[in-house]
Amino acid sequence: MLYVVGLGLGDERGVTVRGLDAVRRCARVYMEAHTALLALAVDDHPSSRLAKLEKLYGKEVVIVAGREMVDGEDRSDRILREATGADVAFLVIGHPFGSDEPSGKTTHTDLVLRAKKLRVGVKVIDSASVLNAVGACGLQLHRYGEAITVPFFTETCKRDHFYQAIVNNRWLGLHTLCLLDIHVKGPVSEYLCRGNKAYEPPRFMTVNTAISQLLEVLEMRGEPEPAYDEDSLCIGVARLGSDDEKIVAGPMGKLIDLDFGPPPHCLVIVGETTLVEEEMLEFYMIK
Repeated sequence: MLYVVGLGLGDERGVTVRGLDAVRRCARVYMEAHTALLALAVDDHPSSRLAKLEKLYGKEVVIVAGREMVDGEDRSDRILREATGADVAFLVIGHPFGSDEPSGKTTHTDLVLRAKKLRVGVKVIDSASVLNAVGACGLQLHRYGEAITVPFFTETCKRDHFYQAIVNNRWLGLHTLCLLDIHVKGPVSEYLCRGNKAYEPPRFMTVNTAISQLLEVLEMRGEPEPAYDEDSLCIGVARLGSDDEKIVAGPMGKLIDLDFGPPPHCLVIVGETTLVEEEMLEFYMIK
């Protein structure tokens, strides 16, 4: 059996009891590290984060499944081969499919599809994700439109494909959840050219960078009636689900200068609000 287990948010305790029971039964445990890093405490060394997991799960070793293992040339063959003869757990930050894009299959969906084609039993164990935990900011979940991802801009690539989704959501009066880019174990091109493998440290986009890039998109597009501007009401969220989570609402132009602390961060562009939502937002409004 292949168990795909959501770890939830915050720290190692975000996993459900059902998920914990399944992991403890498994002969081998992998932790996905391609789409996100576990926010046990991002300042910790990765080995200390793993140590916390291993202690909780009662396992001597939790194997980090990076890009090469999950969607490299072998395309998870190692994990699936082991699951044909034993129980194997594949741990995912947040919800098992919380990071999958609606436009097509991604890493976790592909793993499940391949397992089913090989007649490997699959059991998905749900957990919290940013897609539902964001309700803590006071906006009603059924009033959100399409979620977007804001990618890191580079000198040569400034993608603004997400802009139309914001336009559509605003036209419908819906809120927009902006998931912020994470670069995990990205290869350094200079070393790849030499035939060596070297990796950059992980980078987490902040609320400040996201707002800066969103405003830059407006300058690039130069539309007469933009979907948002510096006065648009937004909510900056940091470390959602953690004991020290931070939620602050205010105009884009004011949130851009606020220190939200360590990652992970996300951003909400507020649409039309109900009276109850407005009352909740008052508790988080920037002073």
